[in-house]
Amino acid sequence: MPVTASTRLSAESAVLDIGQMQPDEASIVADLFQTIVSVLPYYNDCAKESELKQYSADRLRESVDRDSDAVLVARTNGAIVGFCISRLDDGLVWLSWFGVHPTQRGKGVGSALLDGLEASVANGRSHKIWCDCRTDNELSIRMLTRHRYSRLCEVANHWYGQDFILWEKLVK
Repeated sequence: MPVTASTRLSAESAVLDIGQMQPDEASIVADLFQTIVSVLPYYNDCAKESELKQYSADRLRESVDRDSDAVLVARTNGAIVGFCISRLDDGLVWLSWFGVHPTQRGKGVGSALLDGLEASVANGRSHKIWCDCRTDNELSIRMLTRHRYSRLCEVANHWYGQDFILWEKLVK
C-alpha cells in the first residue's frame, strides 16, 4: 500500500509530500545521500566509504524492487528534499537512514519522513521499527526520542569501531 502524506511547510506555503521513491529518482536520492553522509562529523572515513557504496542508485532501485516502501522521499514542489531508507529484517523494519537536504532542515521534513515510515509499517508491513544512531548524533537522538522510539541499549566499539545506540518503536 503506498504511503502518501501532504503537509504545509513554513510561511512560504510550500507543500511537502511524502511518498515512495520512483526508480527514475534513485540517482537524485543517491546524490542527496552522498551530500549528507560525506560530511557527517560523527562517522569515520571507513564508515562513510562503506555506507556510500551501500546506497548507490542501483542499490536503491533494487531495494524498491523488493519492497516499494523501502525508500520514501520528501518532495517540495516536486523536488526531492529528503529520504527515509528502510528494509524488512526478519519480520521487522530496520530504519537504515533518514536525511534532509541542509537547506530544508528545521521545517518538519525529518518528522514527516518518520511519520511516513510509521504509516507504511502500520499498513501491515510490520509491527516494529528498529534502528541505530551514533551516541554523539544529538539531532537523531532528539528526533527519535520525540517520535517515541525507545532506547534499547548502547553498544560500544561496534560498527566501524564506533559507539551506537539501538532503538525500537512498536507500531500499531
